[in-house]
Amino acid sequence: MQKELKVAFRLYDKEGNGYIPTSSLREILMALDDQLTPDQLDEMIAEIDTDGSGTVDFDEFMEMMTGD
Repeated sequence: MQKELKVAFRLYDKEGNGYIPTSSLREILMALDDQLTPDQLDEMIAEIDTDGSGTVDFDEFMEMMTGD
């Protein structure tokens, strides 16, 4: 499963720098559920971006996708 998640991560890591900016993650989440409010998005992103860096690295992405 980690291999598949790595492939999915690379789809969103367009720059190839090892992370996804939270602004891109916001767009992804909005596309998946257009009923989310800005506050809900902020809350979700804060939970995903556990180190508060403004980016989501592969470990954070994997945790988000697997719930581990």
